[in-house]
Amino acid sequence: MNLRRFVPDSILAWLLLILVTAVLASQAVTVLLHNINRNEVLLRLEDQRAAERIAALATFLDHTAPILRRGVADAMSGPSLDVRVGPEPLVAQPQPPRDLVPLATALADRLQRVAWREIRVGAGIIEARHAARAVVPVRVAIRLADDSWLNFEFPMVADLPWASPQLIGLTIGSVVAVLGLCLYAVLRLMRPLNRLTRAAESLGRAGVDAGGRLVRQGGERLPEQGVGELRRAASAFNAMQARIARLIEDRLQMIAAISHDLKTPITRLRLRAEFMADNELRQKMLADLDEMETMIGATLAFARAEGNPEPAAAIDLRALLREAAEHQSAATLDIAGDGPWMTICQRLALKRALGNLIDNAIHYGARAAIALSRKGQAFEILIEDDGPGIPEGEMERVFHPFYRLEQSRNRNSGGTGLGLAIARAAILAQGGTIELQNRKDAGEAVRGLRVRVLLPADPGSSAS
Repeated sequence: MNLRRFVPDSILAWLLLILVTAVLASQAVTVLLHNINRNEVLLRLEDQRAAERIAALATFLDHTAPILRRGVADAMSGPSLDVRVGPEPLVAQPQPPRDLVPLATALADRLQRVAWREIRVGAGIIEARHAARAVVPVRVAIRLADDSWLNFEFPMVADLPWASPQLIGLTIGSVVAVLGLCLYAVLRLMRPLNRLTRAAESLGRAGVDAGGRLVRQGGERLPEQGVGELRRAASAFNAMQARIARLIEDRLQMIAAISHDLKTPITRLRLRAEFMADNELRQKMLADLDEMETMIGATLAFARAEGNPEPAAAIDLRALLREAAEHQSAATLDIAGDGPWMTICQRLALKRALGNLIDNAIHYGARAAIALSRKGQAFEILIEDDGPGIPEGEMERVFHPFYRLEQSRNRNSGGTGLGLAIARAAILAQGGTIELQNRKDAGEAVRGLRVRVLLPADPGSSAS
């Protein structure tokens, strides 16, 4: 059984769990200690009242003529107190039980004016009527100077309840009030942190405008509000955002300058190559120039991937996949479910990335089997081929710029080693993920490559 799924996975849930546990534990301990002390005090008061009543009756009977004591005792008897005079005690044991020692002590203190010789205190026989009233019968036997016994039997409270309904209701009300105030405080504390989280997520999918300035979804500078720690975190985030904007702007300006400076001499070299008399040498030089232009174009495309000025919009992912694969006859598309298939992304950038993955699958694996399905709040795209796969140790390296596998990604096969890097940059910019897996048969032999892409679903749409 996996217990981790029962563990909170957010700061808010942890704070609420700690607060609820602390408040409930504090209230429980407070009520318990209060009731223990209250019960002890009330039981001692009960002993004192019983001792005073018995002492008063014993004093009166001690001063009554022996011949009249029985009649007086019968007259004093009632539902709550039975008084008898006889030659034998009702209590057999001379030592009282531990819980009746305070009553015996209180009686001895109050019988100073009675010529008593022995006091015995013990428990009576518990009957059904006693259990129904939650009381226990208590017997007291007092031996007078003439060896006669004054026997008393009366009910006493067996035990007091831990809490009354009123106390329970008051405790629950106070707990709810405290938790409500704590929840309000926690939510106010978490609001700036949630803003910071959303701003960080938006910054990861930001673009730049035509002037090279950073444009973050959600727009404005993050407000520096909340407690001191959160204000400092927001201030540090704004400073980091400004530094990133300057770095992107400087990089784009540098790229523009490199693009201009390199294309001019390449154009001059191409013109000069056209006038070369040796046809074979001319073709080789033109091929080299074409390769240089391709590499420069791919490098510029990769460098601009994070600064794509294209605005994000809601698009139908199913339709986008069909467009990306329509030029490839070796591509098949399988769609599981009825949608909707709406996602928020930069349409052209994502189409180029998916088209690049499909082209790679067909180029290196002869076919591209595309599958689209929904997994909770994300869309899963699988692109499978029948190629040689990729060694497990190279799975991450193939995403590095200019990295090419020896057996396939070489100059003769075309490509610059930037295709997967550009595709991953575009997919990450949409808030998605991409990973590579080798397809294996039952004998663990590699039968092709599987590319798995996850893209977030539009929160405004839900699976049917």
